Amino acid sequence: MSPLVRTLAWASAVPAAGVLALASCVPESRPTPPAWPAGTVLALNDTPILVEEVDAIASIVARVEPQHTLPDLRRIALTNVIFQRTAARQIVGEGARDAVHAAAEVGRTALLRGGEAPAPVAAPQFDQVKGGLPELGLEVWNWALDAEVGAWSEPIETTGAWRLARVLERSAGLRPGDVQLEVDVRTFPWSDPDTFVRELEEHLDRSKLTFVDESWRDLVPTLWQRRLRGSP
Repeated sequence: MSPLVRTLAWASAVPAAGVLALASCVPESRPTPPAWPAGTVLALNDTPILVEEVDAIASIVARVEPQHTLPDLRRIALTNVIFQRTAARQIVGEGARDAVHAAAEVGRTALLRGGEAPAPVAAPQFDQVKGGLPELGLEVWNWALDAEVGAWSEPIETTGAWRLARVLERSAGLRPGDVQLEVDVRTFPWSDPDTFVRELEEHLDRSKLTFVDESWRDLVPTLWQRRLRGSP
């Protein structure tokens, strides 16, 4: 549920003399709270984090850990994906992220036509992955569980990269976590993979988390609350 933003104002009935007497006791101006988009529950360095994005990841986690409650799933989503993904977007910038997305789209078009023409902005990294969630990563694994065998995905966003994926083989399993997959993956990174993890961790260490919806404070572990206080 999106938070209710309340704006406090002086009552117009206050006598003018009273206002003049109080004028010296209050700041001349107060910071205007940001106009958060609908559904904003948190903000990392003033970048909104929407409940829909958190719950999209939480629903994937639930496929692996169905015993968890919604608060637990949201906590896992925030600390394992959402904070990192948001920080990655901030490091790279929306323009660069969009350019690499366009490159992934061009690469997908080439793959659908049976070619391997390089994309104009970012050349993909090729990989053939066998295994399950640990090997594929949360987002690609979730897509591969239900995808048509042999069909290329749309660009899938992961932390710091767009990925195209194609399921080559998929075993049966009683639970999603039991399914074994062989997946062809094309990765279009946003930045240098050799330095990206370090840059991401350093960026998070300097970041500040705002609780737009105070009810979400309990979903952020204390260690993360301390970490995301911004630079001293």
